[in-house]
Amino acid sequence: MAICRSRRRGGGRPLLPSTISFLPPNYLSLSSSFWYTDFKIYTFNHVLFRLGSAHSRFLKVWFSLGACFGLVALLILSMMLVWNSWGAVSFKGGAFLLDNFFSPGRSISFLDFTLLILSTLISIAFHEFGHAFAAASEGLQIEYIAIFLAVLFPGALVALNQSSLENLCPFASLRIYCAGIWHNIVLCLGCALTMLSLPLLLYPLYTHGEGLVVLNVPKYSSLSAHLSPLDLIVTVDGLRVTSTDDWFQILTRNKSQNIHEKGYCVPISWVEAGDILMAGNRNGECPQDFSPFQTLSCANSSLVKSDKMETLRHCLIAKDVARLRKCGYTGDHCACSEEEMCMTPVEYPGMSWVEIFYQSPFTSRCEQLTSSLDPIANQDQNPCGLSFVYIGDASFVARSLSLSPYRPRLGLFISLSVYIPYLMEKALHSVFHVSLALAVVNCLPVYLLDGASILETVVCYFSRLTQREKQLTLKVGLLVGTSLSIISCIRILFKLYLVSCSRR
Repeated sequence: MAICRSRRRGGGRPLLPSTISFLPPNYLSLSSSFWYTDFKIYTFNHVLFRLGSAHSRFLKVWFSLGACFGLVALLILSMMLVWNSWGAVSFKGGAFLLDNFFSPGRSISFLDFTLLILSTLISIAFHEFGHAFAAASEGLQIEYIAIFLAVLFPGALVALNQSSLENLCPFASLRIYCAGIWHNIVLCLGCALTMLSLPLLLYPLYTHGEGLVVLNVPKYSSLSAHLSPLDLIVTVDGLRVTSTDDWFQILTRNKSQNIHEKGYCVPISWVEAGDILMAGNRNGECPQDFSPFQTLSCANSSLVKSDKMETLRHCLIAKDVARLRKCGYTGDHCACSEEEMCMTPVEYPGMSWVEIFYQSPFTSRCEQLTSSLDPIANQDQNPCGLSFVYIGDASFVARSLSLSPYRPRLGLFISLSVYIPYLMEKALHSVFHVSLALAVVNCLPVYLLDGASILETVVCYFSRLTQREKQLTLKVGLLVGTSLSIISCIRILFKLYLVSCSRR
């Protein structure tokens, strides 16, 4: 390994046996073997070189920023690798950045798979064109751009002229090696800014923040009996939902995190009947179609209410209770009459009581009415508003729906236009995470990745080390970095396996 002698970007690959070439080499070239296939593109060589040379001054400043970012990222990720690997051994903390990239427990649909493939192609294209423009700005001629498949692992590379690359100063080489990572981070920032600006960009055609439009309700979902596509979810447990984050946070919060107690003004006659049902059950559980309730402490409690009523759990019909007047939301009093008690549902671990208020604004009967009604203030008076109570695992049902916070302003082609913002958000979200993952992986000091070339260039700056010591330092760094990366990957896969087993 030649230390401080820059290697060709993507070059040095040994000639593979049984290689078959197709297409004329003037523009395209396809090489195939048993375990490796690459597709070389020569068409963009002169175009990229001409553009890079024409704007070399600006591009050198641009990629100098990328070189600084790459060095800082290499240092931070190397420290995270060490910490994460220690966490894998000791089974303590050490959460790694890529842990958040996966979503365990969720099935991958055809749309998700398609977006993943397209996001990978876009991210790789940005990465490799970053290397190409950085090389062109340094006056290096591009030999070709290749897309390859090694066994089942896809990738891409930019092949540069080796002799010209070896004559560059270390920082110029560093600009080239960090250019791909830098472009992936810039792509992530572009996706993030676009996602934040999406409500403003779509404002002429869509409203945002009025609720969540239901796009799809799977048959296996417990909510399929209540919700249909194009329904508008307005509130959950009395809290307004304006984004999918609100939806997940409300449904997955713990009981101790509730800001408002869910209470209903239940007639005392119902409570007494509920006591009889509870006493008649040997196991002390409520019969089918009944749910357990308990009394909330109220400042205006009536003397008619006995201590027994306030401590016992009462079996009541959930759907009937949900229609009653609310109480317990104001905090200082329960706002119930003397003939009523403020009751709250009992939530066991893994079981939640969730009241969902929704509308069907795109039906012919309600399309004109909902435009003049406030979705919160007129829940009882709104003829298009409906509510239901879900009792079960709220965290599971939260991910069973496809929701969008964008509601079309025009009723024409509503069933098609409602999906456009949803697809845009998913595409931007997918590109953001894939590009971020590609940048993180290439920052790692691992063999055959950009991190290895960056580390080699960094070692060149240690002038006090001899050539042999630099070579030994590089080998040890790459060996340790590759080993720790493998440990981190095993840890992530093991964590995903445990999560998937716990959800079965």
